[in-house]
Amino acid sequence: MNTQTSPVVLRVDALHKQFGDTAVLKGIDLKVRQGEVISLIGSSGSGKSTFLRCLNFLEMPTSGAIEVNGRDLHIETRSDGSVHLSNPRLVDAFRAELGMVFQSFNLWPHRTVLENVTEALVWVKKLRRDEARERALDVLTRVGMAEKCSAYPSALSGGQQQRVAIARVLAMKPGIMLFDEPTSALDPELVGEVLRVIRQLADEGNTILLVTHEMRFAREVSSRIIFLHQGGIEDDGTPEEVFNNSKSERVRKFLAQH
Repeated sequence: MNTQTSPVVLRVDALHKQFGDTAVLKGIDLKVRQGEVISLIGSSGSGKSTFLRCLNFLEMPTSGAIEVNGRDLHIETRSDGSVHLSNPRLVDAFRAELGMVFQSFNLWPHRTVLENVTEALVWVKKLRRDEARERALDVLTRVGMAEKCSAYPSALSGGQQQRVAIARVLAMKPGIMLFDEPTSALDPELVGEVLRVIRQLADEGNTILLVTHEMRFAREVSSRIIFLHQGGIEDDGTPEEVFNNSKSERVRKFLAQH
C-alpha cells in the first residue's frame, strides 16, 4: 500500500514528558499517515513505551500537542505543576481511536475469551449483546482464536492470551493500533504466532505503531522505522534507509548488536 498520499491521521508536535527532574521525551515531532506501519526501535530507556503511553494518555505528557484525525489537544504544565489540557473531553475520544496492546495481556481471569472481547463492546460501544457477540467472534476468527471462545485465560498459552488481547482491541475498531512490545512477555516459541497476527493486520492496511525488539520482523513488516535515543528521534526512514544506510553512527552500532 502506497501511503505517501494518504491523509495524516496522527500528528505529534513537540511532545515532552518529565518524571520529576528526568526528561524522558524531549520534544517528539511525528506525522503518521493512514495505513503506515511504523516500528519504534532503540535501546531500553530510550522513551519508546513512554511515547506510546503518552499518545493515549496512560501517561500525561508534560507539554506539546497531539492531533488525531484533525482534532488537536494541547498540553502544558503550569508553574505550580498542574497540567492544563486545551480540551479535556478529547482524551476519551483519542483513547477510542488509539487502541493499545500491552506487553502483559490484561485479560479478566474470571471471564471467558468471548466475554473478554464482548464486555467493552456492550459497556463502552453500547452494542446489543448479540451484536457484540457477532463482532467478537469475527475478530477472534481473524486472530485464530474462535475455537477457544469458551475457554478461560488460565487455560491458554501466553501467545493465545496475547492474540485474545489483540482481538479485544480490534473489536473496538480503532483508527490506529499501538503495540507496546507485544511479544516481550512470551516464551520464544510463542512469539511467531503473535507476529503472524500483526503481519496480517499490517497487510490488511491497518495503521500501526509498534514498539519492538524483533529487528527482523520490524524490517520486514514496516513502512517506516523510527529510532529513538534518550527521548528524541535519532533516525526516521524506510527500513532500507535505516537498516542499510543510516547516517547515524549510534543507529548503525545498535543494529550491529541486534
